[in-house]
Order: sequence, then structure tokens, then C-alpha cells
Amino acid sequence: MQTNKRYLYIVSFITSFAAILTPLDSTIVSVSLPVISKDLNMSYVETIWVPLGYLLALTVLLLPLGRVSDIKGRKTLFTNGYLIFTIGTIMSGLSFNGIELDFWRIIQGIGAAFILSVGGAIITETYPANMRGRAFGIWSFSVYLGTTVGPVIGGLIVSITTWRYIFFITVPISLIGYILSIIYLKESKIRSNAKIDYKGSILLILGLLSIVYGITYGSFIGWNSISILISLIGLILFSLFIVYENRNKETAILDVGLLKNNIMFTAGNLAALLNYTGYFYLSFFMSFYMQRILNFSPFLTSLPLISLSISMVIVSPISGWLSDKIGSRLLATLGMILIMIGLLLLIPLGTKASLIDISLRMITIGIGMGLFSSPNTNAVMGSVSKDKLGVASGTLNMMRFLGQSLSLTVASLILSSFISHSVLSSIFTGLETSNFEISSELFLIGLKRLYLISSIIIGIGAILSALRNKKVFK
Repeated sequence: MQTNKRYLYIVSFITSFAAILTPLDSTIVSVSLPVISKDLNMSYVETIWVPLGYLLALTVLLLPLGRVSDIKGRKTLFTNGYLIFTIGTIMSGLSFNGIELDFWRIIQGIGAAFILSVGGAIITETYPANMRGRAFGIWSFSVYLGTTVGPVIGGLIVSITTWRYIFFITVPISLIGYILSIIYLKESKIRSNAKIDYKGSILLILGLLSIVYGITYGSFIGWNSISILISLIGLILFSLFIVYENRNKETAILDVGLLKNNIMFTAGNLAALLNYTGYFYLSFFMSFYMQRILNFSPFLTSLPLISLSISMVIVSPISGWLSDKIGSRLLATLGMILIMIGLLLLIPLGTKASLIDISLRMITIGIGMGLFSSPNTNAVMGSVSKDKLGVASGTLNMMRFLGQSLSLTVASLILSSFISHSVLSSIFTGLETSNFEISSELFLIGLKRLYLISSIIIGIGAILSALRNKKVFK
């Protein structure tokens, strides 16, 4: 079958447009959070749920929406996601307290889930196997491009005007994406005959929401009967989800059979989960570290984060192209090893760190991410049949965003285990205390422990990546 190259370019452009938007809105917020939390007088829990609510909505909806796209088609979900995202974006910019902002960030995440749940499936369905790695390289390039411009735009906006414009500036981008996808994107012809898994979807959503909320609540407010009960309920519901999916294979949104029988699929997904769990918290906590401890401006804070993203932007298309030639195993494993090294190099940083000190470490981590992402995605998506593409794309994206959500959750748990709630409050609310120097030192001790533990998590992921099959299944 002859490939329509013009339509391939159109698909790459439209999906890459979506890939830019969602990380742009995430990173533009991360560098601005210290300013937002102080302006709205937000608590630590309200502050961390600004990125976490967005990510968690993405996480819990990716698998259900991936299955819906296999059954109903991908174009409708993709286009409607832009509209939901636009509403959430506008209302986030109009929020006047922390709880309100957290709610609308969740709505934003729901819109992003509609977009991202099918982006990878659209690429895989459209591109032939021998060109798929390059397509995912462009996709990853676009993700990292959005990640790159986000911090500098956010830093500039909060330096010269109100933080509310960090949301309003992305509204035209979302509307343009909606128009382009309506006009040019074709509906998929391959449809699954499976039914929508309502019970499994409910168990997944309630389970993950309860786990993450219970842990974040308990890590800061305190491990009382309420936080423990919510966390336990979440674990039980998520366990029931796994059991239910295994028993109801025909309707399952999580194909447990793929995880059991497909080594490439399983290793790639677990590597992605551990990778994002081990490093994603950096943008959030480094923003507070640089602005609260080092007294950097929001714009200066954005520069090391930009160096992280630029490294990803440069390396990811190259690694995607290489994965078509030599496979994914070596590239992805090497990438995770570099991320682990970068995290370990963060441990010596203290109260006198310079921009160069931080940026060099961010570049190391960024190169590692660029080496890991495209080859890993290519390997996972290339290991399944076309009627499973929606589930595979949803599973991989769920692992990615579950890792990101767990990264913030686990990082909060680790920090609260080593430093007091009053120290966390002084750092994250921006309120001055009589012993701020002591608070800064304790916060740094917590960060050092966090870097060490997260490097271990990344190391485990590197081992799993090294164990995957050498051959990429086409």
C-alpha cells in the first residue's frame, strides 16, 4: 500500500501541535508556582495539587479514553479535547483561591487526556513501521519544545505582569489546534468490536485518585485515620481493578495479557513508569529551591529548566531515528543511566549554587531523557497489533503520567519524612519565618535524600530497560 506522504506530514504537524500544548501549559505553571502560591495564599497541599490535579486527571482517563478511541474512532476525542482544555485554561486564569485553581486544573487535565490518549495511536496507525521511529522523534521533539518554551514564557510573564496571563496565552494555541484537527484530520478506519469497560474505568479512576489524595493529605496534614483510610481504599480499589481486568479480557481497558506475554510492551511500560517517577518532580521542587533558597528571579529560575528541555529537544529526534536502525534497548537504557547520574550530581548543591552549577546537571538529565523517550515509545507502540493501538497508547501514556503523578506524591512523602510541616509551609507559601535559614538548611537535607532515593528508582528502571528484547517488533 502506497504511503500518502502529504497526509503523513499533516498528521505529524497536527499531533505535534497537540504535543507542544500540554507540556507548555505544565512547565509554564511550574516556574510560576512560587509566585502563584504566595499571591493566592495557598497551603502546601493546594500548591502541589496545581500540577498534581492536572497530571492525575490525565493519568486516570488515558486508558478509558484509549479504549473509547479504539471503538468509536479517534478524531472526535482528539478535537473535543481541545474545547475542554480551553475552558479549563480560561477558568484557571480567572481563579481567586487555591481550591478553585486546583479544580480548573483538573478540568484542563481532562481535556489534555482526550488529546494525548489518541495522539500516539494516530501516529502509529498512519505511519509505516520503518518510518514510525522518526515520527515519534518529531512527536517527542514537540513535547520537549513545549517544555522548553514554557519556563521562559512563564518566567517573563510573572516578572512583568500578573501570573494569570500564563494561562490566557495558551488559549489561542488550543483554538488553532481544534480548527486544524477538524479540517484536516481523517477518522480512523480500523475499529475494535470490544465494549467500553465502565466498571474497570470506575475502579481505576477512584483507586488512583484515592491513593494520591490520601498520600498527599497524609504526608503534610498528618497520618491520621482519615488519610490512612483513603489510601487503603485506593489500594484496594486499584487491586480490584487489576483483578477485574484480568478476568474480563474482552472488555478490559488494561490488557493484562499484553503485560504478561509481551516482554517488549511490559519492559517499556515499566521503564517509563519508573523513569518519570524518579525525575519528574524536579521542575516543581527546583523552582522553589531556586526562588526561595537561592533568591533567583522567576526568569533566572527558568534558565536551568530550559537547558534541561533544550537537551531533550536536540537529542530526541536523533534517538528516534537511531532506534529505527539499531533498536531501542541500548538507547533507552543509556538514557536512564544518564538521568541517574544527573540526579546524583544534584546532591552536592547547597545555598551557594550558581546557574551554571544547576544547568550542567539539568543538561545531563535532559540528554538522558532525549535518549530514552523516543526509542522507548517506538518499541512499545511497535510491539502490538493495530487494533490494540488505542489501548497501547493509553497504557504507555498512563504509565508516563502515573509516574509523573507518583513523582510529586512520593517526593512530598519523602520530604515530609525528613523535615517538619512548618518548614514546608515556610518554603512553599513564601511566608517569612524567624528561623528561615534553619528552614532552608532542613529543606536542602530533604532534597538531598530525595535525589538519592529517586536515583535508585531510575537505576531499577535502567535494569528493566536493559532486560528487554534486543529486537523491536514491527
